[in-house]
Amino acid sequence: MSDQPNPAAVLEHARGVLAERFGVGIKLADETLCEVARQRCQDVQELAAEVVASCTTDSAVLPRVL
Repeated sequence: MSDQPNPAAVLEHARGVLAERFGVGIKLADETLCEVARQRCQDVQELAAEVVASCTTDSAVLPRVL
């Protein structure tokens, strides 16, 4: 068994984090995650991992407004 988290689970967790933080639905959270990743020229999975990590470290800078 790998120590690496399942990428699909990390992406789903990130969607949930954004939805909760911004009070939006999962669809808008997913669209925002993809848009921010595109704007940053960053892989969505990488950004999702940063969002999840931000739950405990404040390491990911999230957009202020959706």
